[in-house]
Amino acid sequence: MKKIFSCKLKLLFRTTMLLALAIVSRNMWAAPVSPTLEHIKQSNTLNIGYRQLAPFSFRDNDGKVTGYTITLCNLIADELRHSLGLKKLAINYIPILFTDRVSSLNSSKIDMDCSVNTDAPERKSSVSFSNDYYVANMRIVSLGKNNIRSLNDLKGRTVSVPRGSKDLLELNRVNREKHLSLSIITSDTMEDAFNMMAQHSTAAVILDDILAYPFINQSEHPEDFTVSHETVGDKMKYAIMMKKQDPMFVAFVDKTLERILESPQNMQLVNKLLVQKVVIKNKHSD
Repeated sequence: MKKIFSCKLKLLFRTTMLLALAIVSRNMWAAPVSPTLEHIKQSNTLNIGYRQLAPFSFRDNDGKVTGYTITLCNLIADELRHSLGLKKLAINYIPILFTDRVSSLNSSKIDMDCSVNTDAPERKSSVSFSNDYYVANMRIVSLGKNNIRSLNDLKGRTVSVPRGSKDLLELNRVNREKHLSLSIITSDTMEDAFNMMAQHSTAAVILDDILAYPFINQSEHPEDFTVSHETVGDKMKYAIMMKKQDPMFVAFVDKTLERILESPQNMQLVNKLLVQKVVIKNKHSD
């Protein structure tokens, strides 16, 4: 009888251990680890990349980093702090060039790039994108006296565009397909590309329309510039850029962003930061 009882006890113990191991194993698979969330929780810090690109991300005259995308990311940061149970979450705003975005994300120099990032299929092997939050059109910006209103007017001429941007990818495609024979000069920043055109180094600059207006309005003579009605290439879908191989963090950002975009607060932000930016001072665009 003792022997039978001992065997039953051993069997019960073995069954219990197997069940416990199965539960632990299942829980490990059910709770994937996010390197970005772990970094944020351990450091109590969120590192945000940005560029000087009003009205989406820029440092204002008082030294404050602001803009529409920055505000969206600040709201996401609030949700991160709450969800991770942090008393405080410091935000570092780090200037990042177009060409440095991917390496800065994948080396964990920044956790999110919260400037202008166009969701491009060509980049999805290197980085992840949130759902898009704004759609722009790429247009031709030039001095009025150059009489450039369309792509046909650009044939054989010189244009400037930022390197590492979706604008450059689209312009190269359009140049090939329409046989424009463009001479394309690239720059590190959109401001440099705009200045090349304004200072007569190129005949035009190719920029997303909403990004062109702040450069024009900050110039000494806004009335000297024209923005084409004709669009260039595909629509530009703006999204927050994140590192590759962190689906848990991307899902968190998407869920939070969706809630923000559907809220009345977002309409207030759009009216305040975006709507008033789409006109040229003293002149209607051509």
